[in-house]
Amino acid sequence: MARHIEATAAQDYSPFWTSGWPSEIEAALLDAVFTARATYGGTNTGVRRVISRWRAYRSTDHPDDLAALASFTDRPDALAEILGNRQRVAGNSTTKAEAVAKCAAVLVGCGVRAADQLFDADDQREAFTAIAGVGPKTWECALFLVGRRTLDALLHFVAFASDAVGRRVEGELAEHFLQLTAESMGAPHAALEHAVWRYQRRIGPAAPLPSLSEAG
Repeated sequence: MARHIEATAAQDYSPFWTSGWPSEIEAALLDAVFTARATYGGTNTGVRRVISRWRAYRSTDHPDDLAALASFTDRPDALAEILGNRQRVAGNSTTKAEAVAKCAAVLVGCGVRAADQLFDADDQREAFTAIAGVGPKTWECALFLVGRRTLDALLHFVAFASDAVGRRVEGELAEHFLQLTAESMGAPHAALEHAVWRYQRRIGPAAPLPSLSEAG
């Protein structure tokens, strides 16, 4: 497993060896929206730069209240200026900054303001994905970054672990393999999961493989 990680998502070149934003829903939302068709970057470049600028504006290292982003719904250009980024969503219908503000507003309308209130609930998902330029992949990303592991995430872990061992492994075993590998590498489990998830998400589902039991 460690060799597979080094070959596909090594810490030396993957920018995703972070634990996400488990108690920072504002950062998670910015990350999820601005990651699309963009360079993730380091602390001061790409998506990470957007988050750094927002943190500076908020004067906090743990921005966890969506009401702050939602307040820019009627003035998205001001938010784009703060973030230093005027990239547009898929379809070019609006800026990513405006999409972020609208996503924040609809989630607040669903009773979600902090990271511990975000779940893969029907009302939250439907409101979020109804925003122009924002779809299911962005929703899954936001959930993952606050620490929610959905079936979609589990399937990516299974695909990665199966590729690593050359046999199909089940969900619990895949997660166990990742946990043991993180410990052996001295890396945070959540950071390894993040790097693996981003890699597998980019390349898509793995080809079917025989299970460990079928392989004998």
